[in-house]
Amino acid sequence: MLHPPLSDARLGARLHKLVGPGAGPAQRELAARALIPAPGSDTWLALYHLWALDHSPHAELAGRTAAELPGPAIFAALADPLLPAPALDFMARRRIDRADELAVLVRHPQVHADTLALVARCGPPRTCEAIALAHARLLAAPAILAALAHNPRCPSAALHAAVELGARERVPGLRGLHGALLSGHVPHDRSDDHAARQQAAVRSRAGEDLAAAPPLPADPPDQDDADLPAPLEPAPAAVVPVPVPARRVAPYDARVAAVLDPATPLPQAMSLLWRLRRPDLRRVADARRLPRPLVAAARRRLGQP
Repeated sequence: MLHPPLSDARLGARLHKLVGPGAGPAQRELAARALIPAPGSDTWLALYHLWALDHSPHAELAGRTAAELPGPAIFAALADPLLPAPALDFMARRRIDRADELAVLVRHPQVHADTLALVARCGPPRTCEAIALAHARLLAAPAILAALAHNPRCPSAALHAAVELGARERVPGLRGLHGALLSGHVPHDRSDDHAARQQAAVRSRAGEDLAAAPPLPADPPDQDDADLPAPLEPAPAAVVPVPVPARRVAPYDARVAAVLDPATPLPQAMSLLWRLRRPDLRRVADARRLPRPLVAAARRRLGQP
């Protein structure tokens, strides 16, 4: 996304004196170094405005300061519900390795879908989990899920949960990805240098030097009645005694048994986990022989740490 400078109305009278057209070089340098006390999001807005103006040397200085700013100043800025989307995108690029800050940033009401896709492609594991829980945003912008699926640091449990939701809602492209995950093939680009991709995100102003995530797998064709083979006419057979049918296992009980079976492939168990009731989720969360990602996913559904 583009990063335009802030308007005079958005800067306000205080910041306009520090970084506006009438501000002197000394004032701009102090603002670029974040040496002027400012409440709330003013410090970050001043850094973003100087960086977006792209005037040397203050733009480079503001960019370095934004990456080195202490955490409390970042959380103070994120507490502003009206922080502009370009300023949030700038924050995501400069703080791409700060999991605690990004986990709050991806829940901000003004965050843009392009920023979420950037963080999903380059972010650390905890941030990927936070994005996977943003169900409404994922369904509205499947490109975020595509980026999440190709991030080698994204936890498998979070990815399976997000893709399962999208497949149930029949989001285009997600049924193919869901099938790939169930078959044990996670389309992570293992050959990609994650550190280099993070550096590209930091350098980029509009995403032009950051390679996009590969496209999602194609959805399998819907099978309708016309494609089904014609039923065969049964041949006449001699009357034989009808055997007593075996006790049929209810579909839900079979689902629980499959999740609790350590031999069940992890992708299949993850797919079934999100359909279990709370008592059975507790059985999975307390199990000792099951894979750790499966147990962790069950605990998260129960709200346990």
